[in-house]
Amino acid sequence: MYLGGKLGDSPDDVNAYAASSFYAVDRVVSYLNSWGKDYRTYDYIIADRYVTSNIIHQMAKLKAEERDGYIAWLFDYEYHRLGIPEPDLVIFLDVDPAVSQRLMLGRYHGDEKKKDIHESNVRYLLSCRESAAYAIEKLGWTVIKCDRDGTMRSVEDICGELTAVIKEKFGN
Repeated sequence: MYLGGKLGDSPDDVNAYAASSFYAVDRVVSYLNSWGKDYRTYDYIIADRYVTSNIIHQMAKLKAEERDGYIAWLFDYEYHRLGIPEPDLVIFLDVDPAVSQRLMLGRYHGDEKKKDIHESNVRYLLSCRESAAYAIEKLGWTVIKCDRDGTMRSVEDICGELTAVIKEKFGN
């Protein structure tokens, strides 16, 4: 409902804490109903768009001086109060916004109306990029640059770098 614009036309129509809660509840339900058993069974779980996505997308709505408080609140809320696992490693797959907009347009066959309220708001996406840069620095995330000279790197190339980062961290 939120991304579809049923709660407002702009990402700013729902405050960072409320929007974070929507995603947090979705994550905990997914953990309890789906991948929680795997987490307790296997050595590694790779998650896409985890708590770190809330940091990037919702922190973009906040003033710079509110960022640290938001991060502390979100970590306490999701990892401690809701009880989902905290990651051992965060890898940020960095794509230039111009490249991602081109890819999105291709995915939607040129139909701008298919974009959700985040995807269609370039100002917001640039604010998210600033949030990501702040989080990368503050939280020590690893960055993999996925495009070069305005073009996406190959999946194999990105996967090779991703594998090397994981092996370096976990030694396998």
